[in-house]
Amino acid sequence: MPLKVEKKDLSGLTVLITGANVGIGLETARMLCEMGAQVTIACRNAQKAEAAADDIKKTTGNRPDTALLDLSILESTADFVKGYIAKHQRLDILINNAGVFTTEKAPDGLTQDGFETDFQVNHLSHFLLTVRLLPLIEFAAKNKINDFTPRIVVLGSTAAQFGKIDYTYLQNADNIPQIFNRYANSKLMNGMFAKKLGEKLEDDGIVAHVVHPGYVASEIYSKPDYKIPKFLIGVIGFLVNTTFRTNVQGAMTSVHVAISDDAAKSTGKYWDACKIATFPNKAIEDDRIVNELWNKSEQYLKEKGFEV
Repeated sequence: MPLKVEKKDLSGLTVLITGANVGIGLETARMLCEMGAQVTIACRNAQKAEAAADDIKKTTGNRPDTALLDLSILESTADFVKGYIAKHQRLDILINNAGVFTTEKAPDGLTQDGFETDFQVNHLSHFLLTVRLLPLIEFAAKNKINDFTPRIVVLGSTAAQFGKIDYTYLQNADNIPQIFNRYANSKLMNGMFAKKLGEKLEDDGIVAHVVHPGYVASEIYSKPDYKIPKFLIGVIGFLVNTTFRTNVQGAMTSVHVAISDDAAKSTGKYWDACKIATFPNKAIEDDRIVNELWNKSEQYLKEKGFEV
């Protein structure tokens, strides 16, 4: 695929990437480290995070910092933010890369905080993380390095085209929809979150975008819960070789939006293949629904004791 990312000198810029120990996130971190950025990869598994950091150091000479972050636990997310703020004065690039596609329900259908897993990991915890880190991003906007525009990149998906905003199951295990539906719903929320962020932060000189990384082969083969019938292996192999992106290609749109001058010229957009595209679900155009999602997210967090 003709995907290409222009290399820039990112010396002095501070970057945070969630879930960057494998796949797209790992390659995103690698590219940004190679350009000289001070990167932190925040993951729920310390051993895997350290291994990823060592691997990046071997290939780029620049070792990212690592930190523990479990997005399925709100307290872990809040604790991570406290620790990050204690160590950093600024944040130039935040990439909300981590996400789940749960193939099975938890024993009771919900996280320990009482929310459906895809919703909490893909949206609500990232909402908490982002809003609480805004003071560092705002500082970076007021104290620019090399005239760089600080930005927030949210990983989305074309799965959002099948999503809808449904609050009935988020705290009710009996109403949880089928596998793909709950994932698609969370991806629609990612798009709406990025759009609203863009509106809220535009006057502060901060941009926010949502990106579709493409269909990445490793995201299929790395899922242990996927049961692929033998007769489909040949078909999938053909599709992987002809239409799927590698992890490096999948990371390119995230990196392009994170560093390019092009992405600094607008905000709240949906990107695919390093270009602005049409968001796959028209619900994002309904301000009432978008605003309600923001307000509901704040409400859910406050009910659990997390002010935003």
